Amino acid sequence: RTKLRENKPDDWETPNMYGEISYLVLNPTWNVPESIIREEILRKVNEDSSYLERENFKVYQDSVELNLDEVNISMFSADTIPYRIVQDSGPGNALGKIKFMFNNRFGIYLHDTPSRRPFNYSNRAISHGCVRVEKPLQLAEFIIKDDSKWNIDYLKIEIGQQVDDKSKINEYYQKRSSLRNIKYSTEDKTTEIILEKKIPLFIDYFTAWVDNNGAINFRDDIYYRDKLLMEYLFPKD
Repeated sequence: RTKLRENKPDDWETPNMYGEISYLVLNPTWNVPESIIREEILRKVNEDSSYLERENFKVYQDSVELNLDEVNISMFSADTIPYRIVQDSGPGNALGKIKFMFNNRFGIYLHDTPSRRPFNYSNRAISHGCVRVEKPLQLAEFIIKDDSKWNIDYLKIEIGQQVDDKSKINEYYQKRSSLRNIKYSTEDKTTEIILEKKIPLFIDYFTAWVDNNGAINFRDDIYYRDKLLMEYLFPKD
């Protein structure tokens, strides 16, 4: 609420980790975490009663979709929120058009985003732990370049992007049912690309390093980890 970095919750930090990207989700839906329901969705609904409908959210209770008029907004701040909120895939979806998935215990993934402005910020630590990707199509193309079934043209067609070679459109739709993940029906916008070869992924945190030219680089310690290291390396006692 204050927009001050020092007030950012600790559980919004992206943890250091190693993983292997094993599949991509195209046209993903977004299951909103309870923390975001409490900290953001509640405030936005209070400011604009049409927010849920306008942003293509659906609300479920015990797996049953509710009419938005039936939703008790006060329960968004409950210790145990009785609702599951899901944002449909589409142009305004918070995860954009592509999600890059890898197994980890933190529920972290890489994803596209419709909010492009933050990529111009010098401090881009604005997410809730997940990592936004500035150029998702280029990353996706690199990841699937050796895939025997999918290619970047097929991927673009599935997410509604234009392709240079128009013959690829008919070619893709002839193969579409065999390419799409079996758990999704042909009516679903969302589908998955299961990778034939997993891609190693390292997420690390550096505030100082030496680049290939031998120059020392320094960056802001946005998670205040250097202070903790200093306390251990140079104890005052």
